[in-house]
Amino acid sequence: MGSNQLPDISPSATDISEILKPWRTSSQREVADYNTMGPAIWLRTCYTIGSDEKHEALINGVDMDNAVDGDHRLLNDPTHYDYGADWQRVFEVLPELLEPNDQSWESYEENHHTEFEALRAYAEGGIARADQRLVDNLTGVSQGMPQFGFQGAELENQVAKALQSSVHKACVVAWVVLEDEEALESGKVALMFVDALGRVVRSIRVEVGEAERMGGFWADGSWDEIHEWEDGESGPEYRLGGSCGGLLLESIRGA
Repeated sequence: MGSNQLPDISPSATDISEILKPWRTSSQREVADYNTMGPAIWLRTCYTIGSDEKHEALINGVDMDNAVDGDHRLLNDPTHYDYGADWQRVFEVLPELLEPNDQSWESYEENHHTEFEALRAYAEGGIARADQRLVDNLTGVSQGMPQFGFQGAELENQVAKALQSSVHKACVVAWVVLEDEEALESGKVALMFVDALGRVVRSIRVEVGEAERMGGFWADGSWDEIHEWEDGESGPEYRLGGSCGGLLLESIRGA
């Protein structure tokens, strides 16, 4: 073997039978493969008595191809996914879901850093330090309609919200349609947008029809422009005081 060649690390038959197969099933390995919708799954985590009927009623009419790129990405098995409230355990079995979609780790980190610095500049210097194109858009100048744009304190709030949204979007690598106990009782599933460590960036409860259309919005890159994202609640780590929320200062408290 030459000095520049890597050793063969392909699993042996024994490795496959004794290590890989017990770790996850063939269907789970299929989910881990790349798909056109990106890293999306529909995850059912509640399997209490009577929940099967509620599950069938909930997903009746949902096109899983539109929602998450196929029925195989509907994770519905009490043997493997009876997580209860601890739904993020799915990433222990499917860590591939947390890989940046269509970009390298370097690009992911660079993009996050760029958006973070834009928010830092605004927090330190106000409107004068904000991106002028963003300000012109929010004030109506870029559309030639300043009479309909934001001004004063409301402009500052809108700039902060837009910059915070950009930081959050840069952190997101995957989304999960969570069908938990609350979803089966209320009829509303939870959309969970997560970062590369599986932490919730934003979440929101929606009707299944709204969840179904997320696949298309993710595919064309416009998912941060719809109310399911804009109205979403920041996850615990992304709130003021959370481990990722240190920059969300008083100027964006209400964002």
